[in-house]
Amino acid sequence: MTRWVDGYALGTFSDGSGEFPGLVSGERVLPLQEWETVRDLLEDWEAASTRLPELASTLAAGDGRSLAALSVRAPLRPRQILQAGANYRSHVAEIVLSGREPDDTRSDDEVRRDAEKMMDDKVRTGSPFLFSGLPAAICGPDDDVLLPAESAQVDWEAELTAVIGRTAHRVPRERALQHVAGFTVCNDISARDLQFPAEHRPLGGDWVRAKNRPTFLPTGPFITPITVLPDYRQLAITLDLNGERKQSDVAANLLFDVEALVAAASAATTLYPGDLVLTGSPAGNGGKWRRWLEPGDVLEAGISGIGVQRNTCVEEPR
Repeated sequence: MTRWVDGYALGTFSDGSGEFPGLVSGERVLPLQEWETVRDLLEDWEAASTRLPELASTLAAGDGRSLAALSVRAPLRPRQILQAGANYRSHVAEIVLSGREPDDTRSDDEVRRDAEKMMDDKVRTGSPFLFSGLPAAICGPDDDVLLPAESAQVDWEAELTAVIGRTAHRVPRERALQHVAGFTVCNDISARDLQFPAEHRPLGGDWVRAKNRPTFLPTGPFITPITVLPDYRQLAITLDLNGERKQSDVAANLLFDVEALVAAASAATTLYPGDLVLTGSPAGNGGKWRRWLEPGDVLEAGISGIGVQRNTCVEEPR
């Protein structure tokens, strides 16, 4: 697909002879030969980030290589992936409405108001729900998504994703964004019928089988530095299925914002440069539409200021 980057961003590219990290601006890519991978660059983020604007200016003069002539890969391979669940007001309200008991006599508006109060109370007194993902699930922004034969309910979840740029442990909320290098796009593909099997339900969800299969985490196309973006709360998150809009929201509607998520994740573990913190997905998943992914479906998950990924669903080879 045709891509254009306002400002500049980081990515991993291939010219057929190997992968390399690059700085992309407009439609040009500057190979960053000083670092072997984007994760190596993030390990050196404090020094590297100060050089990026100057390097980007050379692309405006026509240096570098054509983006259209390169394949765009997943921007990096993190050590760790932390994910937030049920973290958009629209999504939580949707879950509450769809899960109401048959004898619930409240109107939809009353259910939504009660859900809003519950969410406000949770933000004030509770904590985000976090779980871990596996880097082996990552695929690139243009790669095929493999649909496993054992699932008939594979779903989508477009998510704004924070990329860590400085090691973080027990970071307070007010300093959390200092540890974020930038943002990328992830699509948390999930096999819903494998997520809460009856045999394991007393122990919670089966997150490995449901969410961490090969290609179940399309990532990219790029990492846009936090200094290049406007306030992340203004970013629009969308997902189109075969050209039809299924998800649309803005990051301002996160229950627990990026600062809260990074603080909570860093209190539970140590975050390292290149780690990903997925912030949750808006309403509009397959369960709402009673529509699950099928071979031939095309998913386009995008975030304003960062870019769009385009993944085609195919049957997983046996």
